Amino acid sequence: MSVRTFAVVVGLAFLLGGGAILFVALAVEAPSGSLIPCGNALGIGFDEPAASAVSPAYVDICADLRHRRLLWGVPVAGLGALLLLGSSVGARRATRR
Repeated sequence: MSVRTFAVVVGLAFLLGGGAILFVALAVEAPSGSLIPCGNALGIGFDEPAASAVSPAYVDICADLRHRRLLWGVPVAGLGALLLLGSSVGARRATRR
């Protein structure tokens, strides 16, 4: 396997992994045992009025969870995108010679 192929495979894995990290749903467990949905890292699927109806603190907890997920999900996806971009640029330069 060439270095370029390896970079494409690893870059694709990182990009898909980062996307999965960003789109997997988050939830907080209330003391009663029920789950309060927090949406995903991008905030899609979060119902703020429903969370604040249980307790206003859950809005802040969900915001913190989404922020933490973004802090490590975006760099993983970004690294994958950079690897894919770098391997495509490297492929163009190698074929022009």
